[in-house]
Formats: sequence, C-alpha cells, structure tokens
Amino acid sequence: MINIDLHSQTPIYEQIKTGLKGLVRRGMLLPGDAAPSIRTLAVQLKLNPNTVARAYRELSSEGFFESKRGEENIVSARAGSLAKANAENLKARITEAVKEGLKNGLTAAI
Repeated sequence: MINIDLHSQTPIYEQIKTGLKGLVRRGMLLPGDAAPSIRTLAVQLKLNPNTVARAYRELSSEGFFESKRGEENIVSARAGSLAKANAENLKARITEAVKEGLKNGLTAAI
C-alpha cells in the first residue's frame, strides 16, 4: 500500500509516484499489471482524483506506465529498471547528505 504524509514538504503527487515505484521494486506490481484506477486510488488514499491523475500522467511521461486515453494504466516493461534506478539515486543522495552532515559536525546522536 502507498502511505501519504499530509504534513510532508514533498508534494502528494510525488509521494504517490514514489509509492507506486516502491510497489514495483518490491514486486507487488509487475510489468503488465494494471495499476489501480485513478478513482480507486483516490478513494483509498482519501485524496482528490486530480492529484492522483497528475501522478499517473507524470509516471506515463517517464515511461513507467503505458496508457492510452480512457484505458487502464499498465505497468511498463521498463518500470522495474526505472524503479531500481530511482532507488539507487535515492541511496546516493542519502549517502551524500550523511557525508555532508558529518563534515559539518553532525553526529549520529542527533
């Protein structure tokens, strides 16, 4: 399931994208699977359908979904590699942030 933090500074549509990519990375959504419909996901997450639609549009433009107007959003064959690359990018950013923090005197006690 996708978790949304309404208090996060990360836009909700970005959280949806990250959540869906995580589902693919964990094998809960596979290439060829239909993603939940926009309305279904909006109801489950208690969000405006336009927010979910924005996330889906961006995922389609990134090649994560294969979709046609009025049809289901299908997880693309490339989705697994895109999700893995996203996770690797995140790991690299976290590593860099930790290194920067240590250089600036932060400790693990924080």
